[in-house]
Amino acid sequence: MSTEPKLAFIGAGLMGVPMATRLVNAKYEVAAWNRTKTKLAPLEAKGARVCETAAEAIASAEVTIIMLSASKAIKAVLVDDAKALGAVKGKTIVNMSTIGPDESKAFAAAVAEKGGSYVESPVLGTVPHATNGVLQILASADDEKLVTAILPILKVMGKPRFIGKITSSCTYKLALNSMLVANTTALAYSLGYLRRSGLDTKTFMDIVQGGILQCPYYNLKYKGMMERNFSPTNFATSLMLKDVNLAIEDGKRKGINTNSVEGIQSVLQKAIDIGEGESDFSSLYNAVDPKD
Repeated sequence: MSTEPKLAFIGAGLMGVPMATRLVNAKYEVAAWNRTKTKLAPLEAKGARVCETAAEAIASAEVTIIMLSASKAIKAVLVDDAKALGAVKGKTIVNMSTIGPDESKAFAAAVAEKGGSYVESPVLGTVPHATNGVLQILASADDEKLVTAILPILKVMGKPRFIGKITSSCTYKLALNSMLVANTTALAYSLGYLRRSGLDTKTFMDIVQGGILQCPYYNLKYKGMMERNFSPTNFATSLMLKDVNLAIEDGKRKGINTNSVEGIQSVLQKAIDIGEGESDFSSLYNAVDPKD
């Protein structure tokens, strides 16, 4: 009989399925729940047990991992569901979703009130990173021992590091995503500007990669932008806008000038308005440099 802790996994989206699959493949006993049950089929085929409710999944496990798209969804399945929240006593809840610092603090308080432990652990990476188990995992807890206890689980999904107290990891994640989308928007503008000037974008990329601006990430997005092919979706535009909105909201609260990020916010919104909401967020290129 396995001595590994029983796990629950809440969420079967683009990131949740490959993350949970790695846990099942690592021989953990995983109980899975998702609002849209059909999305659990790949996990069930691998050996996960599909639950009818989030409460059932949480009650059956020692450690519950939550990977949902937004705090509203987390609140609905954890805080607003009395049975689910009541099941957290003596258990560890690991929230790997990207949410705002204040939202995470509120979830931590709700779990603690019911006798559970809470770890905030957003990830940096996209679907290929999740599939290959190389996500950067930013783990925070008010007691570092909580993170230490689940390190073997986290290491199945990526490379965990302890960041600090609750809200620390969420803040780092919003800063990282702000930088990611800023670089993507800058690349889109530069490529569109050169294209409309009748100049060769390949020469531009050679210059970039041959000097102080060198960045492997630009090569990952260059071809898709030039071909206007943004498949597969590794990080949806709608979700990136959600994160940018959170960064702006928290930044304003902390007194930082958010004008630069608000410009990116408008570009993402334009991309959504022209139908790119579920496309990879690099499709913001179509908002920056509209089709002729």
